[in-house]
Amino acid sequence: MSQTTCFHCGLPLPESGVIQQEAFSFCCPGCLQAWQMIRSMGLNGYYLQRDTQAIGMQPQEIDPAALAPFDDPIFQEKWVQQGSDGRHEVNLILEGIHCAACVWLNEQVIRRVPGVEEVWINFATHRARVRWQPQQAALSQIIAAVRRIGYQAEPYDPSQREWQRHHHDRRLLTQLGVAAFGAGNVMFIAVALYAGYFQGIDGDTKQFFHWISLLLATPVLLYSGSLFVTAAWRGVRAGRLTMELPIALGAWVTYLYSVQVTVRGHGEVYFDSVTMFLFILLAGRFLEALARSKTASAMERLLNLQPRQAVVLRDGQALTVAVREVQVGETVLVKPGERVPIDGIILSGQTSVDESMLTGESLPVSRSVGDTLVCGSQNLDGAITLTVTRIGEETALARILRLVEQAQAARPPLQTLADRMAARFVGMVLFLALLTLWGWWGQDVGQAIENMVAVLIITCPCALGLAAPAAMITAMGSAARSGILIKSGETIERLAQVNQVVLDKTGVVTLGTPQVERLVPAAPYTEEQLLALAAAVERYSEHPLGRAIWRACVARGWQPLSGIEQVSNRPGHGLQALLHGADIRVGRALFALHSLPEAARMPPDDPDHPVTWSACSRDGQLVGWIGLADPPKANAAQVIQELQHLHLPALLLSGDRRAVVQRVGALTGIQAYISEVLPDDKEAEIARLQQSGLRVAMVGDGVNDAPALARADVAITVANASDLAVASADVILLNKDLQAVVHTFRLARQTLRIIRQNYLLSLCYNLLAIPLAMAGLVAPIFAAIAMPLSSLVVVGNALRLRRPLKF
Repeated sequence: MSQTTCFHCGLPLPESGVIQQEAFSFCCPGCLQAWQMIRSMGLNGYYLQRDTQAIGMQPQEIDPAALAPFDDPIFQEKWVQQGSDGRHEVNLILEGIHCAACVWLNEQVIRRVPGVEEVWINFATHRARVRWQPQQAALSQIIAAVRRIGYQAEPYDPSQREWQRHHHDRRLLTQLGVAAFGAGNVMFIAVALYAGYFQGIDGDTKQFFHWISLLLATPVLLYSGSLFVTAAWRGVRAGRLTMELPIALGAWVTYLYSVQVTVRGHGEVYFDSVTMFLFILLAGRFLEALARSKTASAMERLLNLQPRQAVVLRDGQALTVAVREVQVGETVLVKPGERVPIDGIILSGQTSVDESMLTGESLPVSRSVGDTLVCGSQNLDGAITLTVTRIGEETALARILRLVEQAQAARPPLQTLADRMAARFVGMVLFLALLTLWGWWGQDVGQAIENMVAVLIITCPCALGLAAPAAMITAMGSAARSGILIKSGETIERLAQVNQVVLDKTGVVTLGTPQVERLVPAAPYTEEQLLALAAAVERYSEHPLGRAIWRACVARGWQPLSGIEQVSNRPGHGLQALLHGADIRVGRALFALHSLPEAARMPPDDPDHPVTWSACSRDGQLVGWIGLADPPKANAAQVIQELQHLHLPALLLSGDRRAVVQRVGALTGIQAYISEVLPDDKEAEIARLQQSGLRVAMVGDGVNDAPALARADVAITVANASDLAVASADVILLNKDLQAVVHTFRLARQTLRIIRQNYLLSLCYNLLAIPLAMAGLVAPIFAAIAMPLSSLVVVGNALRLRRPLKF
């Protein structure tokens, strides 16, 4: 088979100018030179699935039989999700992830597996979500690719995650303990040696102390230091210079130099430096691990909301089964104090429900027959039964988790730039370390090695790599706890750049629960006939006005007409259906009464209390008018004022009549408004604002808002939005409080500010530390203290975003 892509970069070969070398084809001289360099260095694993003999080494052997169970259909039925498009998706837990470079390395390796389309790795939780074409790749191939470079990958099991984290932390703590024991004792010996240097010490005693220090330092380097050596070797095998490489080189060079001094019996040893900076680095890693677990705490709490079992009513018996065995349409019993295991509609009973972990609202809400409950909410009062509507990955909780995971794993432009800088930074550090060694070699070999080690240790590309992800993950975790779901880190950047907010009226600025205020039937119809006909059509509507008409009919004890069929939604206009062959329309007057002008037929308004008029017609003839009123939310005026303080002017955009929109604007303080706009007109208004140079955020909730949401720079939708609006949204507000909009903008701006602060801190640290280390003014011990402190400062600065958002 002829080669169609470049052997090095994987891009399609050009039509002309292809370079042939041995059995391989390259798209440009740069790729050829890179391949030659990689082969000459013997970097194993760089090309993975390709002909690895080209680089002179074989990848780590993986036993296919050990991975065969991952491809078993029974196993995949439990752990692998099969999409409607035929693609497979799996959640993996990765062991051995220590820094942002590890995440990058694993992503690159998994993407090289043929058939893999998308990879997200969450640095905070070490979870990877992989999507691939099963016809081109098997799950065992993906796991094998990860294991070849020394990491462990297993399907993610929530019940085992706590044990895995405990096991990882215990091992890290053990390594820290060994380093502490060795460093403490070696430092005692070093104090004696330093005292003898000034006060005198006989040669035999000094040599004895050197050998004791060697015995104590060796297990520290081999066991405690293996964390850095292993990570450095993984990167080298995959052709990646990671931040662990300078640490491993510094530790081993210092150790080997001290060993030869001990064997020769002449010179000064630096075992104290080796053990102490390994101890300090491990302490920093341990503290970073604790900080990362805090940033992911909101995610883990959401994950723990879903019960593992459910009580299902089958054949008159209450059976306790695993949640994954529950089927759509079955009846589930939820007792007081239990969490709802699925999404469903209440079939019987009445209760209060705590939805605080999903919506951020602290007060319980009342729920009764016909209301929807979501997985993870807690039943507080009475026993209820539910009809199951969604299970497994389709529940609201699962979708929320998926959005948060993808948001935390996504890399915004700022972070992508930092990752590239960090990768090049390590190469520069190695060059400066060699330059330091060369510059000091002629004066004092011991001092030259010590200064080189200081340069290797004090530099910190990890702080640069953590600057953006630490802030992004913390911000999205804080937002999730408050019922604000941000789909990606890039969204946070765009939110911070917004300078115009466009608000839909119904359900966003207003309560979204309008009430029928007036019924004006046309002769010979009665109010009951008018409302019963309109409600029969509107029972299929997602619009708040349509739901209000249905509720009004039921509340009055009137029975909606039966026999409605072929219901179709005309976004921005209304609903159309057939009733025994008759054309029934409910909505705008020009839509329902297409042959009659709206002004000629609409009832007169009360200037102080204008209502939204909805017309109902039968075969083009007026049945009557339904007047609805939807008051603004209680804090709408305050929210608009706070947006103005943030220099975010608000524009009210609505398809409602001018009088109604003007009244809402006056009550809330919104001076700019546009009324009587159709969905396409809303999208055109957003485009017009963008053409004037504004960055626009649109807040909407209905089907008719979807085009405008898709056009906006940032799309924000509220809790009870339509599915189409949610699909178009970048931010989903689970809390119905409009104050969440203000908090979203504040959080985005603060996050971007902290990211810039982190970059500045990291840059200033390295610009100051590297010259001092090269000049011999920083000992390796102090370098080891400064290096993890720079990372901890960055993480600590990001953790300021954990403060809860108050509504």
